[in-house]
Amino acid sequence: METRVTALVVAHRDVEHLRRTLDALDSQTRRADAVVAIAFDASDEVRRLLEERPIDRLLTSKEQLTFGRALAEGERTLEDPRGDDDFLWLLAQDNAPLPHALEQLLARFETAPSAAVAGPKLVDWNDASRLRGIGETMTTRGKTVTYVDDQLDQGQYDTMSDVLAVASPGMLVRHTVWREVDGFDPALGPIDDGLDFCVRARLTGRRVVLAPRAVVAVSGDGIAGAPRSRRWSVKQRRARLSRTAELHRRLVYAPRVSLFWHWLLLIPLAVARSIALLIRKQPELIAAEFRAAAWVVFGGTHVAAARKRLAAAKTVGWSTLNDLKMSSREVARRKRLEREDGVPLGAVERSDLRFFTGGGGWIVLASLVTGAILFIRFVPATTLAGGALLPLSGDVWSLWQNVGYGWRSVGDGFVGAADPFAVVLALLGTLTFWQPSYSLVLLWILALPLATLTGWFAMTRLTERSSYRNLGAIAWTLAPTFLIALAEGRPAAVIAHILLPVLCSAGVVAARSWGAAAAASLLLALVSACAPSLIPALLVLWLVVVVLARARFGRVLFVPVPLIALFGPLVWQQGVESGRWIALLADPGKPIISPDVSVVDLLLGIPQTGLAGWRDAAAELGVTATVVSIAVPVLVGIVALVGLSGLFLPGALRGLALWCIAALGFVTAVVASHVAVTFVGAQTTSIWPGPALSLMWLGMTGAAVSACDSLRVHGRLPAIVAGVAVATVAVPALIMVPLGDGSVSSSDGRTLPAYVTAAADDDPGLGTLRITPESDGAIVATVIRGEGEFLDRQSTLVNTGSLAADANGDLAVLTGNIVSVSGHAFTPDLQKQGIEFVLLAPAPDATSEEQLAVASRAETALDANAELENVGVTDVGTLWRTTEEVDGREPGAVRSVGTALSLAALIAVTLIALLIAIPTSSSREAARMSPRTVGRRDPNEGMVVREVPDDQALLADPDAEAEPEWADVVSLPGAAPAPEGATSEKESDDHA
Repeated sequence: METRVTALVVAHRDVEHLRRTLDALDSQTRRADAVVAIAFDASDEVRRLLEERPIDRLLTSKEQLTFGRALAEGERTLEDPRGDDDFLWLLAQDNAPLPHALEQLLARFETAPSAAVAGPKLVDWNDASRLRGIGETMTTRGKTVTYVDDQLDQGQYDTMSDVLAVASPGMLVRHTVWREVDGFDPALGPIDDGLDFCVRARLTGRRVVLAPRAVVAVSGDGIAGAPRSRRWSVKQRRARLSRTAELHRRLVYAPRVSLFWHWLLLIPLAVARSIALLIRKQPELIAAEFRAAAWVVFGGTHVAAARKRLAAAKTVGWSTLNDLKMSSREVARRKRLEREDGVPLGAVERSDLRFFTGGGGWIVLASLVTGAILFIRFVPATTLAGGALLPLSGDVWSLWQNVGYGWRSVGDGFVGAADPFAVVLALLGTLTFWQPSYSLVLLWILALPLATLTGWFAMTRLTERSSYRNLGAIAWTLAPTFLIALAEGRPAAVIAHILLPVLCSAGVVAARSWGAAAAASLLLALVSACAPSLIPALLVLWLVVVVLARARFGRVLFVPVPLIALFGPLVWQQGVESGRWIALLADPGKPIISPDVSVVDLLLGIPQTGLAGWRDAAAELGVTATVVSIAVPVLVGIVALVGLSGLFLPGALRGLALWCIAALGFVTAVVASHVAVTFVGAQTTSIWPGPALSLMWLGMTGAAVSACDSLRVHGRLPAIVAGVAVATVAVPALIMVPLGDGSVSSSDGRTLPAYVTAAADDDPGLGTLRITPESDGAIVATVIRGEGEFLDRQSTLVNTGSLAADANGDLAVLTGNIVSVSGHAFTPDLQKQGIEFVLLAPAPDATSEEQLAVASRAETALDANAELENVGVTDVGTLWRTTEEVDGREPGAVRSVGTALSLAALIAVTLIALLIAIPTSSSREAARMSPRTVGRRDPNEGMVVREVPDDQALLADPDAEAEPEWADVVSLPGAAPAPEGATSEKESDDHA
């Protein structure tokens, strides 16, 4: 019987691709006997082109059709097949067959008369030497495997014959078989439609063969075969279609007895796979995973109809396909080979960190010894007191109960959002779970080495030279604002200073990998919780990174998500409801007075008057104040001059970026020092500029290290001079605590008399009214519940006045009656508020006459009142208790949808970020293949020039799209290969 071939051509919108395909059909050595074109949702140009060509039949549709449905529409218009010699040639608009393609496909059927389907060799649209596909198979678990995706065609696959399946582009199929198996599954789009069809053809007892000499060029438009565009939206669509096809085939091929369990586990499996995707640093595919699972679960792919179609055509058992599937061992071998061949041309080979051999370990050890010497007297303490320091809650459970949205035991108590800093304190206290407050002692002892360590690792982003890394680490540790924060007892500022370098180190490479972006997101949330005043500056830097990330901006967009989840409840209550947006920037924790600081002091990086202790030191040494006023700015100016010199050296753009960070920190410090949002008693105080100055110091120190790195070995002298200048400025602030000039002292963890804490053990809601005389003659009354004040229970909602601790004024009236001889019976009011004790705080050393008068009058009134009995004088003041029994106030509770949602969002976002941040073997390998330094490649980071086999050479296509958005390995723009001899110069510097 005469062989008859009908070409079915499916077109959509690309007229240029279609024109080449139609020209290729016309140039066949064995032309098709009939051509049927199916145009769906086609443009006018496509329809016009099809009408102009000698096509036997043209079908149009305004619907969005899959390749299989379009083919089915075209095949319905054909006559019934006369026999096995009638063939259908399946082509899309971007399938251009080479002249001998059809002839070779038909010849393959002559040598394989039992074959039902023959597939061509697929090559790249622009380069016929690049293989894009030649046969497909499945793993034993049903996952699709292509034998080749992108290789150089050297004839290495020309001997392949029988395969499990071939891709749909260019497939030649017997018309009778098409009718027998009922064509392509309409549930499958451009992915796996050919595989599923060939499996069903195989189950009829027929063969599927390759015709390697038949060549078809494919572009990857996504009509027949998976779309090949690198755009993010296309990658999402490809992932969704691929997963949908896999799940659909799993249900269709599953035995009847296990079908229900396969269906039931689809959603749980999607959850498990989503966790795996997070660990594999592919969170962008999670949405596609759930969409695919939901679509299949709720019947979007019509599994029942597909199973009927399969059962109607199936004549042989599944065991006949076993030899054609790929074993798990072969799959593992192929993955291993892919990893070995995955090193890109021009990748960077990182040198060792040389943390110990380069001196970094010794610098950290020296900091540890210094910290131990300076704070050795704190070791026996239970916790620390003074400044903004308070003990933490007594157990870990209480620490975590103070996180999120709930009851706040401040004053009368209220339902509200906790400060994000409570999360940091909960994490800190959990480290010493046996005694949470002792974590503050360890923080002070380990603060110097921790700052040295984080500063050292941050400097690895700027230089490969160990000596300059060590310089940067020392300068960061001796930053005046850090030492002053330690002396004044500001735990939030101390933690922020330690974490800032790590945040910058991860943030500058957030666009490179999901792991870095997730780590940066967690660090941003922690730093912002410790120093909310830095949030505007950090968000500005984040926007800059988003812009510079270009196609990879998706990763950087994730960075502020944990910050939003952490601050969400407080933003709603403080900003949206109260309208006090500026109060969101208030310093967390116990409020203390921030001294007035001049712009000159801020410019020197010093958040207090007195030039970081040098004026007091000069007075002790007999040095005139004029000398100190000149010397300290000169010493700081030396560091600044070294950094400024980098603007005229190689790598000037990096130096400019660092100076912009420094300028941003300085502006933030100036603004913060003029914004008064926090109440300390009846007095308002400004935001402490210390964290902003830490940001400024980070930029200035980084600029100095960058300049020295640009000078190579010639930068050693400027580095030594700058290091000596920093050390000299830091001396008074460094020894302030051991000399007893600081605010920090050892504490046993009690902020109330032991008599009160003993009573509070039995009744945690028992209140103590603390009365504190002020220097202006006013009185500040505070109700303290339970065992005392704790750092993790502080609230900026109260400290900034957004929520008054005494909203109804009852406490003010009660206090006025207590401290005056009015004869008014106030015991019922005390019982109503659950207050049993009255504590008159001691007067400070520098006491005004008004303060003494108020304190004396209050003490006289309290002693004279018959409703109170004097317990005695304690370390924290004079104590009285009521003569009648008082029951403590029961803590309130809140159970709302908003509370649950905010807590769930915080937990979910944190877990997601943690899972993404966990390093894997592939992420570590990707990191090793990217430059460690940022902005300027060090000579020691040379280019890896591999001998790459021809079948793995990269396609040189001038019209190729940009690097995919989610690429894992990137090279820095403008980075030049190392000049000869630079490495030896580097090594001589490190070992000098």
